[in-house]
Amino acid sequence: MNGSSFAAPPSELTPGIPSSMLIDYAAITHQGRVRKNNEDGYLVSALDGEEPQVSFVSRSPKVCKVGLLAAVADGMGGAAAGEIASREGLASMAVTMFGHWGRFPAEDCREEDLLKAMVTSAEVASHSVLRYSDSDRSSRGMGSTLTAAVIWNGFAYVVHVGDSRAYIYRRPQFHQLTTDHTLVNEMVMAGSLTPEQAKTHPQRSMITQALGCPRPLEAVLVKVPVRRGDRLLLCSDGLHGELEDEEIKSILDFGFSPRRSVELMVELALERGGRDNVTALLLALDDPAFPLPVPGELVQWTEPDAQSNPPARSGISQWFKRFVAGRS
Repeated sequence: MNGSSFAAPPSELTPGIPSSMLIDYAAITHQGRVRKNNEDGYLVSALDGEEPQVSFVSRSPKVCKVGLLAAVADGMGGAAAGEIASREGLASMAVTMFGHWGRFPAEDCREEDLLKAMVTSAEVASHSVLRYSDSDRSSRGMGSTLTAAVIWNGFAYVVHVGDSRAYIYRRPQFHQLTTDHTLVNEMVMAGSLTPEQAKTHPQRSMITQALGCPRPLEAVLVKVPVRRGDRLLLCSDGLHGELEDEEIKSILDFGFSPRRSVELMVELALERGGRDNVTALLLALDDPAFPLPVPGELVQWTEPDAQSNPPARSGISQWFKRFVAGRS
């Protein structure tokens, strides 16, 4: 487990404030009670060009002139392939985000460039996982989910692939920002399955989008304004698969530190059986740089469009069969 604070850029919605702000955070990744390996991973980066540290964050505050990147990934593929996939995806995401966003002067940064950088970084991460899989027979069919957020200019921007999740907590509201890319979720949306049936469906772990898939990635973007006191939670299905949303919210309702909050979440997931790897990364957005929420203000978010279409790859059906087998 790690926890720290980062100095990050302030919201332009609040004039006359200092040039940086502090974001407190904590993260835990746990093997769980059943799995032999921990194939989850997380990353926190100041997007300053330093080497990405997966599942480890520095305790020294850093100036984040172009935003703070936080991400969670859940790998799969059998043996050690899943662990490699999540680490490869996270590291690639951070490196590409620096190259397409972080290295430019803060005064030249525009939202449209950030959105394109996030989608491009997810696509590059997917190709990176796929290249590794193609080069190592023992890793064939490996893949990973990815849920990554950048806090910049008074907003949280999320790019999402798979069934890891992003939640926002603004007392007393708690909302899931991302939509699971799973077969059962598609069935629920089509009306052929109820949400309760989906929780116990034998194919509930079958995802329809992942890093490392040969077909073009369809990453989804989410944009939500940040208010002082908000909590942004990124987690793998090992957490949200064991805990109900209301249970996660009840822990956040206590107002504990990010460190204690994620400890309680993971402990409860393990008490429930810990059938999968469990990862939780919580950002506490308490700096005065963020505007206070207006009483009665509802959390509202949008899904901006910044998609690109890289060339398709062959062998999708074979990959999908190997990928599903790696999650069982």
